[in-house]
Amino acid sequence: MGKRAKIVVAFDRKKASESRLRLEKENKNFVLCFAFYSPCTTFAHGMGRRIRQVIDWVMTPVSKNPVFYIAVILLFSISIIFVIYGRCSRMRAGLEMFADVYVLCLLMMLVPRKWRTPAKGVVFALLYIIGVTDMVCFQVMGTALLPNVVQTWMQTNMQEATEAVGFYLSPRLLATPLSLLLLLPFAIHYLRKKKPTLPQSLVTLLLVITLASAVYGITNKRYLLHVYSRVSDDDMKEFVDFDTMTREYLPVYRLALSFKEIHRFSKMRKHLARNVRATRVEACSFRSPVIVLIIGESYNRHHASLYGYDKSTTPLQQQRMENGENGRLFRFDDVIASYNLTFKSFQNMLTLYDYDEKGLWYDYPVVPAIFKKAGYEVDFFSNQFTLDKKSAFSDFTEDVFMNNDKLNPYLFDKRNAESHPYDMDLIDDYLNSCDTTATTPRLVIFHFMGLHADYQQRYTDDYAIFDADDYDRPDLDEEQKQILASYDNAIRYNDAVVDAIVRTFEQKDAIVIYVPDHGELVYDGGQEYGRNLQLTSQVVIPQYDIPFWIYCTRRYMDNHPDLCRQIEQSVHRPFMTDDLPHLLLDLAGISCKEYQPGRNLIDDHFDTSRKRWIRGEADYDELIKKTP
Repeated sequence: MGKRAKIVVAFDRKKASESRLRLEKENKNFVLCFAFYSPCTTFAHGMGRRIRQVIDWVMTPVSKNPVFYIAVILLFSISIIFVIYGRCSRMRAGLEMFADVYVLCLLMMLVPRKWRTPAKGVVFALLYIIGVTDMVCFQVMGTALLPNVVQTWMQTNMQEATEAVGFYLSPRLLATPLSLLLLLPFAIHYLRKKKPTLPQSLVTLLLVITLASAVYGITNKRYLLHVYSRVSDDDMKEFVDFDTMTREYLPVYRLALSFKEIHRFSKMRKHLARNVRATRVEACSFRSPVIVLIIGESYNRHHASLYGYDKSTTPLQQQRMENGENGRLFRFDDVIASYNLTFKSFQNMLTLYDYDEKGLWYDYPVVPAIFKKAGYEVDFFSNQFTLDKKSAFSDFTEDVFMNNDKLNPYLFDKRNAESHPYDMDLIDDYLNSCDTTATTPRLVIFHFMGLHADYQQRYTDDYAIFDADDYDRPDLDEEQKQILASYDNAIRYNDAVVDAIVRTFEQKDAIVIYVPDHGELVYDGGQEYGRNLQLTSQVVIPQYDIPFWIYCTRRYMDNHPDLCRQIEQSVHRPFMTDDLPHLLLDLAGISCKEYQPGRNLIDDHFDTSRKRWIRGEADYDELIKKTP
């Protein structure tokens, strides 16, 4: 039998020697061992080991806490996937989650070993309770954990809470994603029994994902830091600087925001109450005995035939402008909103604050409070904000101002008890609440639901005048054209409501002012509708250009010819709604130290050169110059 030979080829000297020794022990008669190696090969092997060591060290918080890590990932994933929060992107939130869970595991590693297990249990239990509560809120009320929800809970007594739980919780919830959260503890118990370990390849992949998550989440963490640390009310305009689509994407972030905002708004309410009580009026001539202020909603003037739109959306207003038999409608052609959000617009329209001034909006006198202290009766009939918040559209932010029950006696005499499906019903609220024969000077404010989306819900069936076939817009599909038609129908209905209000006061010595809070994008040269915070001319014009007119009854024109002359001479002046308070004070003949003639639209000294800073950060007139 011939000699057996074995040839060993290796690329590492150490491995070649080990192979030769092994073969010699096996009594091989002849061994040829070739070792090919270089310094680069040795260095590569060394670096590989070091990289694996670094990965193991960096991912220690994960590999040492596999059950906790998996449990939190599952908990957060269920919330992200099944709870809709604003415009939060689920995919991006899912990516950002990995860095947050890693940080949470890292914090657990900082806990002394003997306390680490109970600490993880407490932390997960808190996150779990918050997640379940958030899911219940969304499934029952259609909203996640937001400040208004949390505040309602905080103001609920034990009996109300028990009744609410009994009413809302039902077996049907088991057929919702809530069941996944309820099953999660059983899954975790199973994992703990299995004592899983994470393989090296998975740990490496998780490291890559976590690093990508950390880089991507930097902007959102800057946003969250801003939100949780801010003390001013300049909120939405500052958010524009943060290009994030996740925001408070986790229930725990939303709950933290809720408590922060509740505390901030509580301080704001107290400050505003002190301000209102300290308001002073020097004198009042009551030269306009009845002032009616109609505040519309989401009204883009480029959809009003009063301003040249090709659909007959405002025939009654046009008739009043053309026929001055019973009074006269003065149409202003260059008026813009100061903001495209209702509560911010209200703060600017109904206080003497504007972005040119220092301080915050609640540092300045509130218009209804000034009128009340001057001797006017002030009535407020709103289809959005009522003190009975269960029947209203009100949001948490409006509760500081328009829905502040403690502040209400200083602002208004009469209010409607509940909201209505349609704005026309507000007239009945006024007629049923107020003595229409009284001679007391009166400021009456009507606030519409107006053109707030869903547009199809804002008008009765007999005002369904336009439909998709009326629009030659090949760039829009049938559904989009119907949305456009519904918006125009809502304007047509709004025209009827406004005209009915004018008729209600037509025989009085009254002046009526119509001004929406802001405009709305409704496929104006593109495929967008609604509102956004972009600052380009294409989207700013529809959202900020609003109709504005003043109607003087015949009796008012006879009694106040000088005021009517001033109004007529001012219809072409550039105006922004944050200067509305100065116009109202002048019409009433109220004197106070905060009044500025240069900001009064009908005053001969009105400053036409004043820059109109929308949202306090962009010059509107400079923006529209960039329109193609």
